[in-house]
Formats: sequence, structure tokens, C-alpha cells
Amino acid sequence: MKTYDLIIIGAGVTGLSIARQLPKDMSIAIIDHNTTGLNASYAAGGMLGAQNEFFRDTPLYRLSLEGRRMMPDVIAALEEETGITVHLQQHGLLKYLSSDADRGKLQQQYQFLKSHDPDIQLLGHEELQRLIPDLSARENSAGIFIKDDGQLDVSCYVPALRQSLSHFTWIDGEVLSVSHGYTVVADNNSYIAPQLVIAAGAWSGDLLAQLGIELPVDGMRGEVCLVHQPDLTIRQTIFGTNGCYIVPKHSGHYLVGATSCRDRLHKVTAAGKDWLLTTSREMIPVLSNGTVVKHYSGVRPYTPALYMDECLPGLFTACGHYRNGILLSAVTGHYMAELIQGRRHPLLEHFTIKEAVYDTHCER
Repeated sequence: MKTYDLIIIGAGVTGLSIARQLPKDMSIAIIDHNTTGLNASYAAGGMLGAQNEFFRDTPLYRLSLEGRRMMPDVIAALEEETGITVHLQQHGLLKYLSSDADRGKLQQQYQFLKSHDPDIQLLGHEELQRLIPDLSARENSAGIFIKDDGQLDVSCYVPALRQSLSHFTWIDGEVLSVSHGYTVVADNNSYIAPQLVIAAGAWSGDLLAQLGIELPVDGMRGEVCLVHQPDLTIRQTIFGTNGCYIVPKHSGHYLVGATSCRDRLHKVTAAGKDWLLTTSREMIPVLSNGTVVKHYSGVRPYTPALYMDECLPGLFTACGHYRNGILLSAVTGHYMAELIQGRRHPLLEHFTIKEAVYDTHCER
């Protein structure tokens, strides 16, 4: 039986970002039943899309903007500390009209975003062709260009976070039980701490239930694929109103995502592969000449709202980031670390289990 100041269950970007913001002299154990970052983080597009999915001003919208503002400094410090390049790109995001049926919704979103950000642009066919010449040349096409959105390489971000936390204890094993006190049984051993953080993504609800906390958490499997097309020179992320996105990565690679299926299975399907390739090629036809490197999937936590809360004395949870885990990683780490150390920011009152409500303004 081993004792720590704090135990964190979950080694995705949320759990790792919380740990990174805590004092280095704390005795902290990080427990995960998979290779670090191999659930939601594994298949993440890495988008820092603070404005991409919002239609009105809410606390989550403001939190997303704050998260995006934080990321360049966070990434610079992480790269300097670890020597790992995270490939942060800040070339903007195009919200692309996939179907005429979505035109009213796109216009509504543009009006909201423009009222808060004068740099937001609504582009027509000719402007889209100038911005991204390889984009599908539909004469009635349209899109919202969000110049401040960016993206990073998650396959580099997660290892950099882990390397920066080498001074903490790492326990690779499935959590078998959690009890008050707090005692965590994992890897045939018991671990005890007066404080416990549950940041286990789609599995957070299962663990909290063992402590008497009811939190509705489902898994949402997202399938993605990586395509190599060195002839393309696209720098902007493209996010269709149908949910398909294309994220330019380094060395001529493009990440295409993502399907949504409510389960917690790590698998790819023939239907998912077909949708990803067909839909992305409708937006960027020259992707048809690329090479599919791999198909894979991750499981995202799907909840009615985002939760960042102290559920019971010494028991904390950060859950429900859904498609915005990367964007919100640093800001979640900051506010949760403050909360763990007894400093509750007023903004967190909007993300308690008691107060949170379904976010109808955000595309989930």
C-alpha cells in the first residue's frame, strides 16, 4: 500500500495538463490503464478551434477563447523544456458550407462570431478559391474564415507532456476500484491519497459512481484517417458543416476526421472509412491522389456539459471536453490545479456538476 499527496486517474491531455500545473514537490501518482493518451487524445485532430462550433456567447465559449490564447506560451515552454517539437500552426480555420441546407445555420453562426470578433470573414466562391485553390469549386460555396484558430500535432504534444512529468510516479494498470479515503486499487496494488482527480474521459462516470457521484458520461467513438498527399500545400484547417474536417500536418500529411458513434469500442469500420474518404475528397478532390497511411479511432467523453468540479472534499473531476480536449487542455489544467490547491476561480461555478446544463449553442 503506497501513499501520495494526490492521485490522478487518467493520462490523456486533461490529466497530464492538470499534473503539469501542480507543484513539483507534491507526491503525485498518475494512473492509466492504457498507453498514455491512447483514448480521446489518440485520435484527436489537434484543432485549437475556439470559435468553430459556437453560436452564442456562453461561459464555455469564453473558456475556449481563453484556452486558445494560452496555448502558444504553453507549447513554447513545453518545447523548450523537453526538446520535443509539437508543431503548433496558427494559419486559421475555414468553416466550410458542405450543403445548401446548412446555409442558414452558417449565416447565423457568422453573425454571432462577427458581433464579437471584427476579423471574422464570410467568404464566397471567389474568395474561397483565392484562400485555398484546391478547395472544391462549387459556385455557390461559402465559408467562415477564423484567422486566430490553429492546431498542433497531438502525437507530439502528449509525449512532451508526459516527459515534462517524469518526476511524478507513473502506474500503468487498470483501475479495479475506487473508495473513499481515497483508495485506488490498480495493478494488484492499493494506492492512497487524501486528494483524487478523476480525469478518465469516457470512463469517468464509472469511477465516480463507485464514490456515489452520478455523472452521465457516454463514450463517443471517432474514426479518423491519415492521408499523405505531398502535392497539396494547404495550411488552413477545413471544417465542414457536415462534421468532416481536414487538418494539415507536417511533411505533406493530412488528418481527416471524424465519425461519431456512441460506444466505447476501439475499432474502425468499413462505413467509417468510406465516409471519411468520400466526404474529404468532395471538399479537396486532389486528396483522391493521396496515400492513406492509416485508419484509427479514439473514444471521446460525451456528456451533457463540461464539468470541472470538486464533487466531494478532496475529490475532483474534469470531464466532458468531447471534441475540445486539446483546445481546453491548458486552461483546464490551470483552473483545476488552482482548485486542487484551494483557490476556486468564479468561472468554475458554471462547470459544477450541480449547475452545468446542456450546451445547445455548441455543436455536439
